Amino acid sequence: MRFFLHSVIACLVLFATAGAQGVARAEVVLVASSGIHFNEISKTKLRDLYTGQKQEVNDSTVLVIDRNDEFGERNLFISNTLGFTIEEFRTVQRLLECIGVSKAPTIARSSQHMVELLTGNPNALGYLTRKEFQAHNLMKSKLKTIKILAE
Repeated sequence: MRFFLHSVIACLVLFATAGAQGVARAEVVLVASSGIHFNEISKTKLRDLYTGQKQEVNDSTVLVIDRNDEFGERNLFISNTLGFTIEEFRTVQRLLECIGVSKAPTIARSSQHMVELLTGNPNALGYLTRKEFQAHNLMKSKLKTIKILAE
């Protein structure tokens, strides 16, 4: 009986923790400068851009912007949007760099730096939380969200 109660408590703690993590996470949106000539991108093309396998979409060179590890939602973007664990993502990036196929993304130091990079480069692509995107209302004419299509 004691084992059963410990199991039930452990399950409840796990469910509560999982639920709490879901609440604490912010939605991440793919954002581009208004000069980007596409409004949607497949998950595969996006993955290729972020791993450095490709630097172009529809014959246009794209400046890919990633966030540094301190950005809490970076792991969320990599796992939910790109479909990698952070370890897999780093391994793929390193492997492609070693064989000379890859160009690493530009790293934004902060939300403000991401917005500056996006608005200062006509073909820039990056990501923000929905809250960050909404906080930069003055830049909305220079930024747009990009829809991510299923594989």
